[in-house]
Amino acid sequence: MEQLKNFLVWLKNEGKDEKTISAYKTTVDQFLEWVSGTYDEKPLSEIKPIDIKEYIGYMKHTLNRKQATVNKATASLKTYFAYLANNGEISDNPMTRIRIQKVQSSEQIGETGVSKWMTKEEQDRFISYLDLEKNEFKRLRNLAIIDVMLYSGLRVAEVEELKVDDVKVNGDVTLTIREGKKGKYATVTLVSKHNRNLRNWLKQRQALTDDRYVQSPYLFVSERTGQLTSRGMQVMLDKYAKLARMDNVTPHRLRHSFCKNLANSGASIEIIRRLARHENIQTTAIYIDPSHQEQINALRKM
Repeated sequence: MEQLKNFLVWLKNEGKDEKTISAYKTTVDQFLEWVSGTYDEKPLSEIKPIDIKEYIGYMKHTLNRKQATVNKATASLKTYFAYLANNGEISDNPMTRIRIQKVQSSEQIGETGVSKWMTKEEQDRFISYLDLEKNEFKRLRNLAIIDVMLYSGLRVAEVEELKVDDVKVNGDVTLTIREGKKGKYATVTLVSKHNRNLRNWLKQRQALTDDRYVQSPYLFVSERTGQLTSRGMQVMLDKYAKLARMDNVTPHRLRHSFCKNLANSGASIEIIRRLARHENIQTTAIYIDPSHQEQINALRKM
């Protein structure tokens, strides 16, 4: 690709050594390969922040890259897209809102030795600490966020981009995902049994009168800005996980728990696949196959 060749020449002119240039090339090549495999044909000028977030998620959860490695790749992509923007090859830089996460936080959470999903007892324990939040604004908002992840399976990037107009209440709540994974449009349902917190937050959200909220279309806002970011949600989860003395409470683990809850309720693999919006049923199979711990528990019950 000519854009990449010109970028590498620019790096050399900037005084970067060969090893650094090679690392940049590898990172950009891997990203372009992912874009090609995910979208078939999609020019870089059409790459959006949600695409970058999906790629970061792919590095973490599919390639199992450590946070330090993900950070290096993110930094390289920031440089690459800044170069493209400065040279007028793209009009909008999708990396401007992408933040590099602290390695320490990631290491504390870690995936090693931790189940992909939370047990029902762990879910209830975690939620109980959210329910103790004294700040009414945070309590209503945070409980609603947990519910849309845990009971409708939304990805964190999808939660971040939800708008007030995407929520329709009629007994059950219908959520419109305008640009989900691979840019796909979808609607999901949060049944009445699990949507009280979201309905309460929606009333609170619509009653906010500060300009930063009135002018913001987003459903979930922070106390300081008109949109709560994915990073802000992880910080929120970290806070209550620490209070509950729990590890690895992440948005992705809540989504895993959504799928596992469906499996435990007796849902078929095809129903789980459709509700989780998986393209490949092999992705869904892990929730049906008994885990090692479940097999050990079965042996102990003999």
